[in-house]
Amino acid sequence: MKKQFFSLLALGLASTAFAQSSVTVFGSIDLNVTRSKAGSNSVTGMDQGGYLLPSRIGFRGTEDLGGGLSAGFWLETAVLPDTGASQGALFGRRSTVSLASKQYGELRMGRDYTPIFWNVSHFTPFGTVGVGGSSNIIEGWPLGLGSARTQSRASNSVGYFLPRTLGGVYGQLMFAFDEDVDGAKHQGGRIGYEAGPLNIAAAYGTTPAGGSDFKTATVGGTYDFGALKAYVNYLQYKLASDKQTNVLVGAAIPFGGGTIKASIARSDRSGPGLDADDARQVAIGYVYPLSKRTTLYTAYSHITNDGNAAYVTADSSPAGVPGEKSSGFQFGINHAF
Repeated sequence: MKKQFFSLLALGLASTAFAQSSVTVFGSIDLNVTRSKAGSNSVTGMDQGGYLLPSRIGFRGTEDLGGGLSAGFWLETAVLPDTGASQGALFGRRSTVSLASKQYGELRMGRDYTPIFWNVSHFTPFGTVGVGGSSNIIEGWPLGLGSARTQSRASNSVGYFLPRTLGGVYGQLMFAFDEDVDGAKHQGGRIGYEAGPLNIAAAYGTTPAGGSDFKTATVGGTYDFGALKAYVNYLQYKLASDKQTNVLVGAAIPFGGGTIKASIARSDRSGPGLDADDARQVAIGYVYPLSKRTTLYTAYSHITNDGNAAYVTADSSPAGVPGEKSSGFQFGINHAF
């Protein structure tokens, strides 16, 4: 039933795109071969997590209401191109409707990305996916329910975005209703400044989880020196007496028609039974565009786990082994449309 609905919707919106230039079908297909290792176990195969962008297909559109006001929608679903299957909810990546004004900003409702996610994903050279992705250790969900439900996205949300006419200042506020789902209620915000080579922002979010509040705070930034773009990101989780502090530094260097990417990340836990469970990740990769839409890439990363930490480098990796190292290598193709 889900597949039939999706097929009909795709056909309907695709035909609409010919009649209305304000409706667009877009997406990204990202496939790679990954060899990953955790402890003494290893596996080679296709990784579903992608590298540059997770594979997806979406539909978005706007309507000019006059007077600088517009209405819009965005529907986006995750796909697994190695098997042809869909992943999760039909439009689990994003499903929103919005009213936007160039002067007053944008009001957006539905399932959307949280302010925390934007701060983490923008200020890491590898983004959040692939063997070098920040999600391997610094954007994981180590402390429980709250982070798992609302770290990246929140359902039943109302959000407001500042207009991009404030001299480089940008920002976002979000509130998500729980609708009787534990760990789904969320509130957060983000404020940043972008001018020339500098982009810096901070974000904060809270989610009630199991009788306590899961709190997340992050500060990050980039600076483009021309010959090198530098990245830095600080991220902290807190749940009751447990805490995890994550720091990442990285760089993107133009080279040979492509870009060398590198990052070093560290995750430090503290709290009852957690003090020794730290981890470090080193990642390096190369991205080479064949065109504006098609890109080749490769990457390698290595994670050192301490104590009971058991982070791994890829979605397709063997299960993590507490205190054991993990490594991953991948090469693949990304095509955006």
